[in-house]
Amino acid sequence: MAPRQLEAGDHIYCPRNLGLYYHHGIYVGGDMVIHLRGKGKKLSEPSSCKKCGNKRFINGEIARVCINCFLEGETVRIYDYGVSVIEFTFRKSGTCSRIPSKPPHEVITTAVFFLEKGYDHYDVIFNNCEDFATYCKTGTAAGSQVAGRIAAAAILLAPAPAAVPIVGAYLATKAITAIIKPR
Repeated sequence: MAPRQLEAGDHIYCPRNLGLYYHHGIYVGGDMVIHLRGKGKKLSEPSSCKKCGNKRFINGEIARVCINCFLEGETVRIYDYGVSVIEFTFRKSGTCSRIPSKPPHEVITTAVFFLEKGYDHYDVIFNNCEDFATYCKTGTAAGSQVAGRIAAAAILLAPAPAAVPIVGAYLATKAITAIIKPR
C-alpha cells in the first residue's frame, strides 16, 4: 500500500536526535506547519529561510514555519487517528491515536486559533508538541510518546522481574491516554 499524500489538517511528525523522539505539528497547507516549540528553540537565531524567515514565532511558543524548516532534513510522517486497540497497543508511542480526528477545516481552525491567541506553555512531559497536535485533531491533549519513553527507560533500568508491572503500567497508560489531560 502506497503512503498517502499529505493534506491540509494532517498531524505530521518527524524524528529528532537520531530518532530519540518525534517532533509533531499540524500541516495547514501551503507548505506551512503550526507547532508548539520549547523555550530553548526560541533562543536560536531566526531561520534564513525565504519562505518563513523571521516570521517563525508569531505567538510565543506556537510557531508557523515552512515544512522544510519543520522537518530539518527528516522525512515527514503522518500520525494516524481512529486506529484499533491492537494497532495502538503495538505501534511505537507517538505515532497514532485511538481517538477519531475532527474534519480538516476544524483542525486547521484550532491550530490557527492557538497561533493567534496562544497556548499553554511548553512542558516536555505534560504539555508538549504531540499534546498540541492531538488537541488540534481531537479536542483532547492525549499524546502517548512521553509515557512510552518513560516506560521503555524503566524497563531497561529495572531488574527483569520488576519489568513485568512496568510493562503492564505502560500498556494501561496507552489504553487510557484518551481520557487524560483534557483542556
